[in-house]
Amino acid sequence: MNSDVRRILIESIPIQIICVVGGIGAGVILTGMEHDLLGIPGLLILLPASLGMRGNISGALGSRLASGLHLGLIEPEIRWGKPLSDNVWSAMFLNVLMALISGIIACIAYEITNVETHANVIQLTLISLIAGTIAGLFLTALSVYLAIATYSKGFDPDNVLMPALSTVGDVITVFCLFFAVKVVSLIPTSII
Repeated sequence: MNSDVRRILIESIPIQIICVVGGIGAGVILTGMEHDLLGIPGLLILLPASLGMRGNISGALGSRLASGLHLGLIEPEIRWGKPLSDNVWSAMFLNVLMALISGIIACIAYEITNVETHANVIQLTLISLIAGTIAGLFLTALSVYLAIATYSKGFDPDNVLMPALSTVGDVITVFCLFFAVKVVSLIPTSII
């Protein structure tokens, strides 16, 4: 086995094992949300979209940060500069925009399939927007930290970031979705 393959495996296997445990943890959290998922059927469409979107956005951010670090465009320290701020603001804008669009599309999908949902378009969109924005904030900060920390310690961020961010993203997004459902359920339906 050559040294490049060995390095990739040494850096990737521990994070992959942690990701398996994290993925199972996200599943356990979801079972605790069974009542909410059944109470608001639109969540069943929204959930995979939310999980995928957070992983896609944070994964792309992590990849851009890793490239910036390798090319010397981003310093391996947490310092607010143009390349870092451009990436962070872009990721946050995408998180908010796609959360908004996901909520609207989930409602349209339920209207098209004639499935009765207990949440209207505003409620489901608010749930998506709250969960997506909060999860996006956490994952953006985590992306920056992990990219810089792994690079500073001599690891290749490309071996660590994507699996770590997608698994942590799933767990954080499930928690944020659960939180958003609770927040939106506290708003009187006469208001929304």
